[in-house]
Amino acid sequence: MAHILSVLPALAAATLVLSGPASAQTGGTVAPVEGLPATAWEAAYARPLDDAAVASPEIFRLLTEWAPVRDPGNPTLYRKYIGEDEAKLVVRHLRRDGKLDAGEIDLLEEFAFPRERVIRLTRLGADGKPEKASAAAVTPPPGMMQSFARELNAMWQTEWAKPDAAGWPLLVGLYARDPKRYEILHKRLRAAGQAVLTEKWRQSNAGNRYVPFREAIRLYDGATLKLPQAQWPAGKRLLFDAAADTDRHYGDAIQDFLYVWLKPAR
Repeated sequence: MAHILSVLPALAAATLVLSGPASAQTGGTVAPVEGLPATAWEAAYARPLDDAAVASPEIFRLLTEWAPVRDPGNPTLYRKYIGEDEAKLVVRHLRRDGKLDAGEIDLLEEFAFPRERVIRLTRLGADGKPEKASAAAVTPPPGMMQSFARELNAMWQTEWAKPDAAGWPLLVGLYARDPKRYEILHKRLRAAGQAVLTEKWRQSNAGNRYVPFREAIRLYDGATLKLPQAQWPAGKRLLFDAAADTDRHYGDAIQDFLYVWLKPAR
């Protein structure tokens, strides 16, 4: 199993994409995102979301302690005790060993799904195996969904952001996999690509002839042509999909000629 991602210096689809302004070329900047390396990604993404996850004892305790706090009659209390701060605390625990393994990726993806539902959470024992008797029902709140989605997007953005598109062979290889079996992975790769291209479009305008955006497209397209020819369709499809997602995010403000030529024959 390949070791994925080196660290470098967004609810349905809203959870999977980078949030941003409704209009283009604001002149704003996006804060650098550092994502953790992922390990055993295939074991996490090969199975569909199944409303179940496992957690270390520490994280299991946090999530199950917070779950009963939810009070439909008192939404303020709910938000106070289960929200962004709590999500960040979980993420800090996940970050302690400097990587995300398959179970941790699955936990984040299950909780990041943009619809309220009950997750069957099981604690891991000292031997690393699930303790079935510990299973508890946890309802992920919106703040946690959004925070976990950002963490996952950051993980994949680091691969997109590698200098000279060094991560492109890996990304294209993943995107070439069965889109039905790996639907969540495909969405995550596109969201990370949209985040990268969004920043390039923010830097672009008619005055600079859209050079930042154009150069980004040229970089990844060039990297595609360096791959075995059998992988070219997947590379062009990933780049086109990420660019089209960025264009939709900006209300079709991006000139079509900048990227539509990438669209592969389906």
